[in-house]
Amino acid sequence: MIIIKKLVMKRIKKIGLTVSFICCMLMASCNLIDFSEDCTYYGDVEIKPDWSVLTQVETKPTLTDIYLLSPQRNYMYSITSDTLVKDVQAVSYKLLVYNSYGLENIRFSGMDCPNTAKAELAIFEDRDRLYTVQASALYAANTDLTVIPFESVVSEPVLKPATRQINIDFVVIDNSGIGVNSINGELSGISYKYGFKQLDALESAAWLAFDTQKNANKNNVFSSNLKVFGVNPDKQSEGRIDNLLDIALETSSGNTYRETIDLTNVFSGFITRIINITIEIRLGLMGVEVAITGWNVSDGGIIEL
Repeated sequence: MIIIKKLVMKRIKKIGLTVSFICCMLMASCNLIDFSEDCTYYGDVEIKPDWSVLTQVETKPTLTDIYLLSPQRNYMYSITSDTLVKDVQAVSYKLLVYNSYGLENIRFSGMDCPNTAKAELAIFEDRDRLYTVQASALYAANTDLTVIPFESVVSEPVLKPATRQINIDFVVIDNSGIGVNSINGELSGISYKYGFKQLDALESAAWLAFDTQKNANKNNVFSSNLKVFGVNPDKQSEGRIDNLLDIALETSSGNTYRETIDLTNVFSGFITRIINITIEIRLGLMGVEVAITGWNVSDGGIIEL
Protein backbone atom coordinates (compact mmCIF):
# COMPACT_ATOMS: atom_id res chain seq x y z
CA MET A 1 0.00 0.00 0.00
CA ILE A 2 2.82 2.39 0.88
CA ILE A 3 4.66 1.45 -2.34
CA ILE A 4 1.53 2.18 -4.46
CA LYS A 5 1.10 5.55 -2.76
CA LYS A 6 4.71 6.51 -3.54
CA LEU A 7 4.28 5.51 -7.18
CA VAL A 8 1.14 7.63 -7.45
CA MET A 9 2.93 10.63 -5.91
CA LYS A 10 5.88 10.27 -8.32
CA ARG A 11 3.49 10.11 -11.28
CA ILE A 12 1.61 13.18 -10.09
CA LYS A 13 4.91 15.04 -9.63
CA LYS A 14 6.04 14.04 -13.14
CA ILE A 15 2.76 15.23 -14.63
CA GLY A 16 3.17 18.54 -12.76
CA LEU A 17 6.68 19.04 -14.14
CA THR A 18 5.45 18.25 -17.64
CA VAL A 19 2.62 20.78 -17.37
CA SER A 20 5.03 23.42 -16.05
CA PHE A 21 7.44 22.77 -18.94
CA ILE A 22 4.64 23.11 -21.50
CA CYS A 23 3.56 26.42 -19.93
CA CYS A 24 7.10 27.75 -20.07
CA MET A 25 7.35 26.67 -23.70
CA LEU A 26 4.12 28.51 -24.52
CA MET A 27 5.27 31.67 -22.75
CA ALA A 28 8.57 31.64 -24.57
CA SER A 29 7.15 30.67 -27.96
CA CYS A 30 8.01 34.11 -29.45
CA ASN A 31 11.68 33.24 -29.00
CA LEU A 32 11.58 29.95 -30.85
CA ILE A 33 13.08 29.47 -34.29
CA ASP A 34 9.66 28.45 -35.63
CA PHE A 35 8.40 32.06 -35.80
CA SER A 36 4.82 32.95 -35.16
CA GLU A 37 3.00 35.78 -36.93
CA ASP A 38 1.48 36.77 -33.60
CA CYS A 39 4.86 37.66 -32.12
CA THR A 40 7.11 40.68 -32.48
CA TYR A 41 10.78 40.00 -33.14
CA TYR A 42 13.80 42.29 -33.14
CA GLY A 43 17.19 42.46 -34.77
CA ASP A 44 20.13 44.83 -35.15
CA VAL A 45 21.12 47.10 -38.05
CA GLU A 46 24.56 48.51 -38.79
CA ILE A 47 24.04 51.67 -40.83
CA LYS A 48 27.03 52.73 -42.93
CA PRO A 49 26.19 55.71 -45.18
CA ASP A 50 28.15 55.69 -48.43
CA TRP A 51 29.53 59.19 -49.16
CA SER A 52 31.69 58.18 -52.12
CA VAL A 53 29.80 60.68 -54.29
CA LEU A 54 31.57 63.59 -52.59
CA THR A 55 34.30 65.29 -54.58
CA GLN A 56 37.60 66.42 -53.06
CA VAL A 57 36.28 69.94 -52.52
CA GLU A 58 33.01 68.80 -50.91
CA THR A 59 32.79 68.30 -47.14
CA LYS A 60 31.00 65.38 -45.52
CA PRO A 61 27.98 66.63 -43.54
CA THR A 62 28.29 66.61 -39.76
CA LEU A 63 25.05 64.70 -39.16
CA THR A 64 23.17 62.16 -41.24
CA ASP A 65 19.44 61.68 -40.63
CA ILE A 66 18.11 58.12 -40.88
CA TYR A 67 14.44 57.17 -41.26
CA LEU A 68 13.31 53.53 -41.11
CA LEU A 69 9.72 53.51 -42.35
CA SER A 70 7.29 50.59 -42.32
CA PRO A 71 3.54 50.02 -41.77
CA GLN A 72 4.39 48.42 -38.42
CA ARG A 73 6.73 51.01 -36.94
CA ASN A 74 8.96 53.98 -37.80
CA TYR A 75 12.39 54.82 -36.40
CA MET A 76 14.45 58.00 -36.70
CA TYR A 77 18.13 58.49 -35.87
CA SER A 78 20.79 61.18 -36.34
CA ILE A 79 24.27 59.74 -36.66
CA THR A 80 27.76 61.16 -37.11
CA SER A 81 29.45 57.98 -38.39
CA ASP A 82 28.79 54.28 -39.02
CA THR A 83 26.36 53.21 -36.29
CA LEU A 84 25.00 49.92 -34.91
CA VAL A 85 21.33 50.27 -34.00
CA LYS A 86 20.01 47.58 -31.68
CA ASP A 87 16.53 46.16 -31.08
CA VAL A 88 14.85 47.21 -34.32
CA GLN A 89 11.57 45.50 -35.05
CA ALA A 90 12.20 42.74 -37.57
CA VAL A 91 10.15 43.80 -40.61
CA SER A 92 10.82 45.31 -44.05
CA TYR A 93 11.54 49.05 -44.22
CA LYS A 94 12.02 51.88 -46.63
CA LEU A 95 15.27 53.52 -45.55
CA LEU A 96 15.44 57.28 -46.17
CA VAL A 97 18.80 58.95 -45.58
CA TYR A 98 19.69 62.62 -45.89
CA ASN A 99 21.52 65.49 -44.24
CA SER A 100 19.52 68.33 -42.70
CA TYR A 101 21.89 69.84 -40.16
CA GLY A 102 23.11 73.30 -41.13
CA LEU A 103 21.01 73.61 -44.29
CA GLU A 104 19.41 77.03 -44.73
CA ASN A 105 16.11 78.06 -46.32
CA ILE A 106 14.83 74.50 -46.56
CA ARG A 107 12.17 72.54 -44.71
CA PHE A 108 11.26 68.85 -44.67
CA SER A 109 7.75 67.41 -44.50
CA GLY A 110 5.93 64.10 -44.77
CA MET A 111 8.99 62.22 -43.53
CA ASP A 112 6.86 59.52 -41.87
CA CYS A 113 6.00 58.07 -45.29
CA PRO A 114 8.35 57.37 -48.23
CA ASN A 115 5.68 58.45 -50.72
CA THR A 116 5.15 61.90 -49.18
CA ALA A 117 8.65 62.73 -47.88
CA LYS A 118 9.95 65.91 -49.51
CA ALA A 119 12.20 68.92 -49.10
CA GLU A 120 11.00 72.40 -50.00
CA LEU A 121 13.03 75.56 -50.48
CA ALA A 122 11.88 78.92 -49.17
CA ILE A 123 9.62 80.90 -51.51
CA PHE A 124 8.36 84.48 -51.50
CA GLU A 125 6.39 86.82 -53.75
CA ASP A 126 7.61 90.07 -55.24
CA ARG A 127 6.26 92.10 -58.16
CA ASP A 128 3.63 89.45 -58.89
CA ARG A 129 6.30 86.79 -59.21
CA LEU A 130 6.98 83.75 -57.05
CA TYR A 131 10.68 83.52 -56.17
CA THR A 132 12.78 80.81 -54.59
CA VAL A 133 16.38 80.62 -53.37
CA GLN A 134 19.39 78.57 -54.38
CA ALA A 135 19.38 75.00 -53.06
CA SER A 136 21.61 73.98 -50.18
CA ALA A 137 23.98 71.00 -50.44
CA LEU A 138 21.38 68.30 -49.84
CA TYR A 139 22.24 64.62 -50.33
CA ALA A 140 19.68 61.83 -50.17
CA ALA A 141 19.15 58.08 -50.47
CA ASN A 142 16.09 55.83 -50.65
CA THR A 143 16.62 52.08 -50.35
CA ASP A 144 15.01 48.90 -49.01
CA LEU A 145 15.99 47.23 -45.76
CA THR A 146 14.83 43.99 -44.15
CA VAL A 147 15.66 43.39 -40.49
CA ILE A 148 16.13 39.71 -39.60
CA PRO A 149 15.03 38.42 -36.17
CA PHE A 150 17.87 37.88 -33.68
CA GLU A 151 20.49 38.77 -36.33
CA SER A 152 22.47 41.82 -37.39
CA VAL A 153 22.26 43.18 -40.95
CA VAL A 154 24.35 45.85 -42.66
CA SER A 155 22.89 48.68 -44.72
CA GLU A 156 25.11 50.91 -46.88
CA PRO A 157 22.83 53.52 -48.46
CA VAL A 158 24.52 55.44 -51.28
CA LEU A 159 23.77 59.15 -50.94
CA LYS A 160 23.43 61.20 -54.11
CA PRO A 161 23.32 64.96 -54.61
CA ALA A 162 19.82 66.41 -54.71
CA THR A 163 21.01 69.53 -56.51
CA ARG A 164 21.96 70.37 -60.06
CA GLN A 165 24.31 73.16 -61.07
CA ILE A 166 23.71 75.76 -63.77
CA ASN A 167 26.83 77.62 -64.86
CA ILE A 168 26.19 80.70 -66.99
CA ASP A 169 28.92 82.75 -68.65
CA PHE A 170 27.95 86.11 -70.14
CA VAL A 171 30.52 87.15 -72.73
CA VAL A 172 30.30 90.88 -73.44
CA ILE A 173 31.31 92.25 -76.84
CA ASP A 174 31.52 95.98 -76.14
CA ASN A 175 31.31 98.02 -79.31
CA SER A 176 30.19 101.15 -77.49
CA GLY A 177 33.37 101.91 -75.57
CA ILE A 178 31.28 102.57 -72.46
CA GLY A 179 32.06 99.44 -70.46
CA VAL A 180 29.91 97.14 -68.32
CA ASN A 181 29.55 97.59 -64.59
CA SER A 182 27.39 94.56 -63.71
CA ILE A 183 25.04 91.90 -65.07
CA ASN A 184 22.16 90.44 -63.05
CA GLY A 185 19.55 87.91 -64.01
CA GLU A 186 16.31 86.14 -63.14
CA LEU A 187 15.59 82.62 -64.37
CA SER A 188 12.07 81.17 -64.41
CA GLY A 189 10.82 77.58 -64.19
CA ILE A 190 13.06 76.61 -61.27
CA SER A 191 11.88 73.67 -59.14
CA TYR A 192 11.77 74.38 -55.42
CA LYS A 193 10.50 70.96 -54.28
CA TYR A 194 12.40 67.68 -54.03
CA GLY A 195 10.80 64.24 -53.53
CA PHE A 196 12.47 61.37 -51.67
CA LYS A 197 10.31 58.77 -53.43
CA GLN A 198 11.89 59.38 -56.85
CA LEU A 199 15.00 61.18 -55.56
CA ASP A 200 14.40 64.04 -57.95
CA ALA A 201 12.85 67.48 -58.23
CA LEU A 202 9.06 67.65 -58.02
CA GLU A 203 7.13 69.73 -60.53
CA SER A 204 7.07 73.27 -59.18
CA ALA A 205 8.06 76.60 -60.67
CA ALA A 206 9.50 79.82 -59.34
CA TRP A 207 11.91 82.55 -60.40
CA LEU A 208 15.48 82.57 -59.17
CA ALA A 209 17.28 85.92 -59.01
CA PHE A 210 21.08 85.96 -59.19
CA ASP A 211 24.15 88.17 -59.52
CA THR A 212 27.29 87.57 -61.53
CA GLN A 213 30.99 87.93 -60.85
CA LYS A 214 33.48 89.41 -63.30
CA ASN A 215 36.07 86.88 -64.41
CA ALA A 216 39.47 87.66 -62.87
CA ASN A 217 41.30 86.78 -66.10
CA LYS A 218 38.77 87.99 -68.67
CA ASN A 219 37.22 91.40 -68.00
CA ASN A 220 34.50 90.85 -70.57
CA VAL A 221 33.17 87.64 -68.97
CA PHE A 222 30.60 87.69 -66.14
CA SER A 223 29.78 84.33 -64.54
CA SER A 224 27.21 82.85 -62.18
CA ASN A 225 26.94 79.36 -60.66
CA LEU A 226 23.42 78.40 -59.61
CA LYS A 227 22.45 75.46 -57.37
CA VAL A 228 18.91 74.20 -58.01
CA PHE A 229 16.77 71.09 -57.46
CA GLY A 230 15.78 71.10 -61.11
CA VAL A 231 14.36 73.05 -64.03
CA ASN A 232 11.27 70.95 -64.94
CA PRO A 233 12.96 69.29 -67.94
CA ASP A 234 9.82 67.76 -69.50
CA LYS A 235 9.14 70.41 -72.14
CA GLN A 236 6.91 68.12 -74.24
CA SER A 237 4.07 67.90 -71.75
CA GLU A 238 0.82 69.75 -72.28
CA GLY A 239 1.37 71.93 -69.22
CA ARG A 240 5.09 72.45 -69.82
CA ILE A 241 7.03 74.95 -67.73
CA ASP A 242 9.22 77.33 -69.70
CA ASN A 243 12.60 78.72 -68.65
CA LEU A 244 12.95 82.42 -69.41
CA LEU A 245 16.04 84.42 -68.52
CA ASP A 246 15.64 88.13 -67.78
CA ILE A 247 18.95 89.97 -68.05
CA ALA A 248 19.74 93.40 -66.60
CA LEU A 249 23.02 94.93 -67.80
CA GLU A 250 24.29 98.12 -66.17
CA THR A 251 26.92 100.12 -68.02
CA SER A 252 29.71 102.12 -66.44
CA SER A 253 27.76 105.27 -67.29
CA GLY A 254 24.83 104.12 -65.14
CA ASN A 255 22.43 103.10 -67.93
CA THR A 256 20.59 99.80 -67.59
CA TYR A 257 19.61 97.59 -70.52
CA ARG A 258 17.12 94.74 -70.12
CA GLU A 259 16.61 91.73 -72.36
CA THR A 260 14.75 88.41 -72.11
CA ILE A 261 16.04 85.23 -73.67
CA ASP A 262 14.25 81.86 -73.87
CA LEU A 263 16.29 78.93 -72.49
CA THR A 264 13.44 76.40 -72.61
CA ASN A 265 14.97 74.32 -75.39
CA VAL A 266 18.39 74.47 -73.72
CA PHE A 267 16.98 72.92 -70.54
CA SER A 268 14.82 70.33 -72.32
CA GLY A 269 15.89 66.96 -70.93
CA PHE A 270 18.46 68.45 -68.57
CA ILE A 271 18.94 65.49 -66.18
CA THR A 272 22.69 65.66 -65.61
CA ARG A 273 24.40 67.21 -62.61
CA ILE A 274 25.85 70.22 -64.43
CA ILE A 275 24.98 72.33 -67.44
CA ASN A 276 27.26 75.03 -68.83
CA ILE A 277 25.68 77.83 -70.87
CA THR A 278 27.47 80.60 -72.77
CA ILE A 279 25.51 83.73 -73.68
CA GLU A 280 26.95 86.48 -75.82
CA ILE A 281 25.90 90.08 -75.21
CA ARG A 282 26.76 92.64 -77.89
CA LEU A 283 26.70 96.15 -76.50
CA GLY A 284 26.47 98.96 -79.07
CA LEU A 285 25.51 102.60 -79.17
CA MET A 286 21.94 101.64 -80.07
CA GLY A 287 21.46 99.06 -77.29
CA VAL A 288 22.21 95.38 -76.72
CA GLU A 289 21.81 92.13 -78.61
CA VAL A 290 21.73 88.81 -76.77
CA ALA A 291 22.33 85.33 -78.20
CA ILE A 292 23.05 81.83 -76.88
CA THR A 293 26.36 80.76 -78.37
CA GLY A 294 26.65 77.32 -76.79
CA TRP A 295 25.83 74.93 -73.98
CA ASN A 296 26.92 71.49 -72.78
CA VAL A 297 26.25 69.10 -69.92
CA SER A 298 28.94 67.42 -67.87
CA ASP A 299 30.15 65.79 -64.67
CA GLY A 300 28.38 62.66 -63.65
CA GLY A 301 26.20 61.94 -66.68
CA ILE A 302 22.60 60.94 -66.08
CA ILE A 303 21.61 60.86 -62.42
CA GLU A 304 20.38 57.40 -61.44
CA LEU A 305 16.80 57.56 -60.19
